[in-house]
Amino acid sequence: MPDSEKTGGIQVIARAAAILRLMGDHPQGLSLSAVAAEVDLARSTVQRIIHALEVEGLAEPAGPQGGFRLGPSLSQLVYRRQMDIVGEVRPHLEALCADLGESVSLCGVSGDKLNTMDRVIAEQPLRVVFPLGTIPHPVWALAPGRAILAEWPAARVRALLAPQMSATEVEAELSSLAAQRDATLDKYQINEGLEAFAVPLRTHMGLYSLAAILPACRAETRGPQIHEALRRRRDEIEASIGVAPAEGRG
Repeated sequence: MPDSEKTGGIQVIARAAAILRLMGDHPQGLSLSAVAAEVDLARSTVQRIIHALEVEGLAEPAGPQGGFRLGPSLSQLVYRRQMDIVGEVRPHLEALCADLGESVSLCGVSGDKLNTMDRVIAEQPLRVVFPLGTIPHPVWALAPGRAILAEWPAARVRALLAPQMSATEVEAELSSLAAQRDATLDKYQINEGLEAFAVPLRTHMGLYSLAAILPACRAETRGPQIHEALRRRRDEIEASIGVAPAEGRG
């Protein structure tokens, strides 16, 4: 293949990746014009790329309102990737739960939602039992979500928070996240009587968080011990399956 064709192919892939990342930040969908403006490409170029992505199931129409969003094939790829990380982390979750005697979880962020991808429930009389799947609370208010957001570039966090907060509140939240990057707590005690602690998990499979969820009556005295156990187990997982570099916060 001539060098010019190789260069052109790489450029198309880079542009498609930029468009996919942009649509990931806007799950409600974006018009072709909006995408073109954000990625700084001609509308006709964006249309060709999105059409190719649509054929492969990586993009789809956003509905009656128009525009495009991420397609089902990408969700299937993400699901397979998540299953890989769940299998890798499961033994570590079981060991962490045994060490702490508290319920623990592996979490990830999808769009603007926090997902509990796996969990191990502590075997003791007073314990926390929580569901798998999407958590119906603001991702920035929960320790597992805050641990992940603290690793995101500032622009990405702003895009997530802007629809829900004033500009001043967004900047205050960014400062708070920066101060808690390696050990986070719930911002609000959403579920009365419960508290959570979390640390980020940076792997070549993606960015996740490890969390311990326990009754508030035990959280006050056990915080430092729990954070140390979470960090130690996080380091073991990253050493075992490979760690990805932290994204620049900018």
